[in-house]
Amino acid sequence: MKKGGSFFWGVFLGTIAGLIVGMIFSTKKEEKIKNILEKKTEELRDNLQEIGNRIGKKVHKIKSDFESKWKKNKIEKMDQVEDELGT
Repeated sequence: MKKGGSFFWGVFLGTIAGLIVGMIFSTKKEEKIKNILEKKTEELRDNLQEIGNRIGKKVHKIKSDFESKWKKNKIEKMDQVEDELGT
């Protein structure tokens, strides 16, 4: 009986030790994973902000170009109409 009891206690203590070691390493792993995810999330946010700024600048340039061409075309049309009317 003594051998069976020793085996049981060995399994029991080994399980407890494994759980403790697993908990210690899992928290370190979780922190490491959390840090990696935070870093990647921050990089993604920065990249999206940069892309948004680029798109905003391009839209502003397209708008400005369109407005200047519109005004130029409008003035040319007005000049044509004035020439046709003789005023």
